[in-house]
Amino acid sequence: MVDQRFPKSCRLLDSKAFEHVFGKPDFRVSNKYFLIIGCWTEQEHPRLGIIVAKKNIARATQRNRVKRIVREAFRCRRAALGSTDLVVLARKDLQFLENNDSRSFIHALMDEIEKKKPSA
Repeated sequence: MVDQRFPKSCRLLDSKAFEHVFGKPDFRVSNKYFLIIGCWTEQEHPRLGIIVAKKNIARATQRNRVKRIVREAFRCRRAALGSTDLVVLARKDLQFLENNDSRSFIHALMDEIEKKKPSA
């Protein structure tokens, strides 16, 4: 059974961690609805930060829905991502997508990240 919890150790919690990813990103993948910036780390597990700006998605319920979808995708793919810090930014018009469409867009980007993963 795969562990699909989302403990604090799998989250980017402070501004220093976000600045590290934004300062020197190792990769960047995007589509019309999401931008994922990331860097490879020495930690044994990936970590996730989510940014959903009020400017892009006005309603709090929609912002929370997007965050849930991103966290779910991360939990499902965590083992395949390797040691990386990811920051996911939501773009405009994402709130108009159905949940399944949002999931498919985020999973497609995570597929690209898996392909970019350095071989150990």
